[in-house]
Amino acid sequence: MQIISELRKRSPFTFASDESYPGFAILDDQEQEEIIQTLKKENDASDSKIRNFLDVLRLAFTLLHVIYLFRRTNPLNPFLSPAQPLRIPFDILFALVHIMALLDMGDCALYWSMCYRAKVYAITLVAPTYCVLTGKGLTNTAWWSFAFVAAALYHYFHSLILQGERNILELRVMRYNARGA
Repeated sequence: MQIISELRKRSPFTFASDESYPGFAILDDQEQEEIIQTLKKENDASDSKIRNFLDVLRLAFTLLHVIYLFRRTNPLNPFLSPAQPLRIPFDILFALVHIMALLDMGDCALYWSMCYRAKVYAITLVAPTYCVLTGKGLTNTAWWSFAFVAAALYHYFHSLILQGERNILELRVMRYNARGA
């Protein structure tokens, strides 16, 4: 009988001394929700800045490609090479494809499937690959790589946004019930 009474005996919660866990505190439901809301607001503000940056980047790269369509000269010439590099075949087609890829990124970047991303990367790498294989020079290769770089940056930064949202959801799931706190 003694053993059963010891097993049934309630032992109150004891918290370790403050020296063993500095800065550790048990939070009640309201305090946990306040911290999660604060982190969510900070995450949303950061996401907004990233989205604005990506929109500016996408539009700047698109504008450079539109300028290329009208002038048919590489916009990097003044910065990388004083000599005008040779144009590549189908440059208008490549510029139009890059413009469509850049504009499409703004509509569905958060929902890109792996298959769609692979297609965008492949399409935007055709022109720079051609430049490398035919020796069209660093200026052409760098210029025609802009759309690929924009797609890669878009994918990377949007994956960071999604990871932040997942982390906030995980915090909500990890909430605990601190009785007596």
